[in-house]
Amino acid sequence: MQKKLIGIGALWVLAAAAQPSVGSVPWAVGGVQEPALLRVAELRRLLEPKGVRFNETGILGRYLLEVKFPQTANGLYLRMVSQNEVPYAVFDDLFINLAQVDLGVGTPVRVTGWANPTVTIGPTTFSLGTTKNPVNPYLGYMYLVRKLLIDRSDAPPYLAKLLDENPKARRCLHELEVGDPPGTVYAAASKVWAEANLKAPYDYPPDFPAPAAFHVDAVQNGRIRLLLPNDKANYAASLEDWKKSRDREMLVLIKLTGWIKNLNAEYQIVRPPRGRSQAVRCGF
Repeated sequence: MQKKLIGIGALWVLAAAAQPSVGSVPWAVGGVQEPALLRVAELRRLLEPKGVRFNETGILGRYLLEVKFPQTANGLYLRMVSQNEVPYAVFDDLFINLAQVDLGVGTPVRVTGWANPTVTIGPTTFSLGTTKNPVNPYLGYMYLVRKLLIDRSDAPPYLAKLLDENPKARRCLHELEVGDPPGTVYAAASKVWAEANLKAPYDYPPDFPAPAAFHVDAVQNGRIRLLLPNDKANYAASLEDWKKSRDREMLVLIKLTGWIKNLNAEYQIVRPPRGRSQAVRCGF
């Protein structure tokens, strides 16, 4: 009996190891790091058994991958690129589409986790990323936050590049203790960031008059780590207070629940004790 149980356990391990997974592939254009890529063949292997349909098409001169999930009215369109004659889909477009496309009335949509995010679209649930090749959903989550905070639905990669390349905007590390499970996503944004985003033309980096605080991070070991311009940070008690504040350095700290409803990410406003935080260190 014991040998039989061992045999069943071994088969289970082998079956788990055989489950399809889609690892991230780096994408660089002109030396600038771009959103991660997902091999189309691996996406199909993962999702077609779940009833997902794929169609490669061209719209307005762009080569796109249409992904149609069961029990949804409309498909998602992911940009496609080719590297060494292998087709890939742009990972971040998945999150962006989920906040732009009406999939159908009552279709539950949820994205949770960071390096190995789990996505639920209607009756279909799947995970992306592997231990060796995790995804980096920074730009995807950034899009969700940007859309709900300032109601701009255009894609934001230029802003993330600018922030990442501006050391003044990310010179101080703030650590906040939270009681959420690992992988819970938080974001912090300043009034300066919001003002610059509202004025910025599509696909053209705004000229920030001052370092603009913005960062997205996932909980690890009961903490979130925020890279901000200053050693001291003040946080609004509500989204309304943040929008009305005259303090352009005022931050709003939000926690994403993971649900996307009415084409916007569902969120909760969180305020640290006494409404402020002090950097652990600066200038690194």
